[in-house]
Amino acid sequence: MRTRFQVSGVEGTLEVFEDLRNQVGDAKKSSRILIQSVHQAMKSVLWMAQGLVAQDTGMLERSLAIVSRRPTNKDMRSRYVQPTDSAIALVTTRPIPKHLKRKLAGDFHATGKDKKEYRKFAKKFYKENDIFYDARAIANEFGTANRPAKPYLRVSLESQQSQVTSNLAMLLKQNIEKFKAKNLNTPTTQGK
Repeated sequence: MRTRFQVSGVEGTLEVFEDLRNQVGDAKKSSRILIQSVHQAMKSVLWMAQGLVAQDTGMLERSLAIVSRRPTNKDMRSRYVQPTDSAIALVTTRPIPKHLKRKLAGDFHATGKDKKEYRKFAKKFYKENDIFYDARAIANEFGTANRPAKPYLRVSLESQQSQVTSNLAMLLKQNIEKFKAKNLNTPTTQGK
């Protein structure tokens, strides 16, 4: 007596697994699940950091944002980023777009003003372009020769560490479950 098993739908299942790897893993830059999940998980750190900064002008608070992406070679120099990391999320000040930096330089040089007036000109320029740039971010975090440190980013990250980890696990589980429900067709196994 012989028993034969036939498995059908393997090609479709492998395609779904490949698609899941592309959505979650490190296969393509366009994958969405992992980067979106790390971004959302860091929101508690952002909120806490915004609450800890000095509220004098409010510019520093408004300049803080979450940046989530695949790690770059420059990121790998950090002791916090490992070569096996597929995505990272940072709470940082918003980067100023390069085209605005070029425009600022051109506009300032066109005025013929002295370099001493650059800061005032730059502050006005950024405000007009809805860029909340506060150069005191690093000075507040690490201090200067004349000013003690008032850390807000490190404190926020360290205190929210377990919250970020549990949020990330929950978000990944939800997003992968949504993906599976949307895309997986279970292969049938028939016995003959």
